[in-house]
Amino acid sequence: MKAPDQRTGTLLGVVLLFGGVLMLTYWGLYLTGLADLGQSDPVIAGFEAAFLLADILLGTLLFLAGWMLLRRRPGGPYLMVVAAAMSLYLGLLDLVFYSRRGLFESIGGAGAFELVLIGTCLIGGSACLGVGWKLWSGGAS
Repeated sequence: MKAPDQRTGTLLGVVLLFGGVLMLTYWGLYLTGLADLGQSDPVIAGFEAAFLLADILLGTLLFLAGWMLLRRRPGGPYLMVVAAAMSLYLGLLDLVFYSRRGLFESIGGAGAFELVLIGTCLIGGSACLGVGWKLWSGGAS
């Protein structure tokens, strides 16, 4: 495993920590009902609830990967690769589900918000998979 340079490791660490905190905050708001995040539609609520454990695990892995990269621990790139793969998978599941529900046929507030989340999962997951894989396998950063 090749350690990222100081600036790259810090940037990746902060982004991953922030992503993990956002994801865990989302689920905290969702589970406590402090914000209406789609619970009013039983189909969407059932879909989102089906991936509760996976999303909490992803948020935790993002947080840990970020923390380990900031501390320059060798497990950071490995956890980044695992989190990136999960992000791609969960993002694709969301894309298929919401596309089949017709959410993107006329983009409103909910559709735009979901597209941003899905884009973040797919683009961020792809980028982190590539960078994390290079770091983990000892390639150039």
